[in-house]
Amino acid sequence: MASIIKVGDKWRAQIRRKGHAAITRTFTKKTLAEKWAHQVEADLEAGEFSDGRRLNDITVRKLIEQYEEEIGKHRPIGRSKAGALDMLKRHLGTTSLAQLNEAAVIDYAKRRSAMGAGGVTVAMEFTYLDGVLEMARSLWKLPLRESPVKAARKNLRFLGLIGKSRRRDRRPTPDEVDAICNWFDDKARQRVPMSDIIRFAIASAMRAGEITRIRWADIDETDRTVVIRDRKDPSEKIGNHQTVPLLGDAWDIVQRQPRGSDCIFPYKEATFSSLFPRACAALGIEDLRFHDLRHEGVSRLFEAGYRIEQVAIVSGHRDWKQLQRYTQLRARDLHAMFPGATADECPLPSA
Repeated sequence: MASIIKVGDKWRAQIRRKGHAAITRTFTKKTLAEKWAHQVEADLEAGEFSDGRRLNDITVRKLIEQYEEEIGKHRPIGRSKAGALDMLKRHLGTTSLAQLNEAAVIDYAKRRSAMGAGGVTVAMEFTYLDGVLEMARSLWKLPLRESPVKAARKNLRFLGLIGKSRRRDRRPTPDEVDAICNWFDDKARQRVPMSDIIRFAIASAMRAGEITRIRWADIDETDRTVVIRDRKDPSEKIGNHQTVPLLGDAWDIVQRQPRGSDCIFPYKEATFSSLFPRACAALGIEDLRFHDLRHEGVSRLFEAGYRIEQVAIVSGHRDWKQLQRYTQLRARDLHAMFPGATADECPLPSA
């Protein structure tokens, strides 16, 4: 129960409840104090009041901005995540935390779908929203109930509003790689050495962003290795420096690059994203992305006979499940491992 006492010519209402800080407010009339206390107690009972703040006073926008300000100081927010949070602020920002329920989540997904957003994109936005809500619950002690995203997920899948990314199995053929590289080499004004970058992407199995970040200072001439700084990782990117070998053509390609910059390939990731599809379009090559070159590189390592743990050193993957989605081994390639062998001579897994 709230205690309401007269202090001078005013009335002070105070509410104490286990697990909450004391909530106090002063009014000019006793009836106003009683009304306020009754409402706050009802909100506490419903789990919609904490630390002097009602959930209906906090919007999704305010919560995300608090997250960006406080968490961003300690863990920089990546480009994809920042874009998703911005989208949530724009199209869900006015919704209060008290209103953020299963129906609100589904309504947001429908509106994003109508805007042209795919199921994978919407699912990613909800993943980031869930992260913000969990931080609000655990760090800021807001009395949030079960995640509305979790509650809505089954219906979101049923309605086709969210989905998982499809595993790509597109690998460039040697002829396609040669054609693309020749197309760039024939461009007299082409300043970016795209043919070297394309072949390096395959030989090193690096992401576009990693290629642009590797530095001359991190090359080990003796071991023929390079350090990839802040390599992408599901749990911790910042400080995740990995030393990887530059196998095969990768080493020779690096050695012939000019040394006028700290970076070996001093270009922007967006440049690759712009130039590569331009070449594919000009050559009539369909459904091929620059990132597919990394897939190709990983697959070639397996085809060359490297073991899982050896390939993981190059690709940076920490377990087989992660590595598997980037590996497109072809069924026919297994025959090439034992050319000319009969069925009886081919080694098979033991029963």
